[in-house]
Amino acid sequence: MNNMERREALRGACIAVIGGIFWGLAGVFGQYLFAYKGLNARWLVSVRLVLAGLLLLTTVYLKQGREMWKIWKDKKDVFWLILFAIFGMAGCQLTYYSSVELSNAGTATVLQYTAPAIIMLYTAVRAKKMPRLMEIGALVLALFGTFVLATHGDPNSLAISDAALAWGLTSAVMMAVYNLLPLQLMKKYGTFCVIGWGMLIGGILMCVFTKPWHVIGTWDFQAVGAMAMVVVVGTVLSFSFYMEGVRIIGATRASLFASVEPVTATAATVLIMHTAFTLPDFFGILCIMAAVLILSIKK
Repeated sequence: MNNMERREALRGACIAVIGGIFWGLAGVFGQYLFAYKGLNARWLVSVRLVLAGLLLLTTVYLKQGREMWKIWKDKKDVFWLILFAIFGMAGCQLTYYSSVELSNAGTATVLQYTAPAIIMLYTAVRAKKMPRLMEIGALVLALFGTFVLATHGDPNSLAISDAALAWGLTSAVMMAVYNLLPLQLMKKYGTFCVIGWGMLIGGILMCVFTKPWHVIGTWDFQAVGAMAMVVVVGTVLSFSFYMEGVRIIGATRASLFASVEPVTATAATVLIMHTAFTLPDFFGILCIMAAVLILSIKK
């Protein structure tokens, strides 16, 4: 690798890290809106999905023009797109932000990051193949880290509410669905097109139930700024930076660098929201992050 290639690889790594940081900040500013501005997860997610979907599709239209409508010409693809919008997109976002609302962004993000272990198990079952020793070790680490994070080592008590734990683990399942369900659609129509339509459809379907036109909470400059962080920085810019990182250094290495997301969410939760984490919390987070890194490096 010559100097130019090394510089390009470093640039790709930095861009992927920035994408992960932006994703991590989205949860923290969502927590801020819940704690100080009177919003709830259902309202925030429905509005976020619609606005972010429109912004992403605008960028798709500027690049692809009318090609962005091709996905609607195949009934089978429309079926999978709607499934992705409901379970992969709306389901993933709603469960994650519900966990944030009931606990904090750091804990919710780390719980969601047990998804790679779920994907590994699903892949092994589907292929009818036993996981390798390294994969089994990563799964044990993820389970142990979740146990420590949830109980602080005491199986008779929960360090977070049972509802927060349930939403957090469900968000991990939904994140696995989010990663697996749209793969063929993305290959055919492009990542931004599928993600944009998934967000918009999921958001519109949620709006039927949440009725976000009935505005809730306190809206001032701080609330608008936090909402912009959630929608623009935490969605549009994060995806843009991450996908550029994928283009430069490949999906495997980009996903490894983007794993800075839960670290960012935890650090920002402490610094911005002044949430106190104990030693068992950090130990549980370390175990889950180690599992994610093992599974990422294995690729």
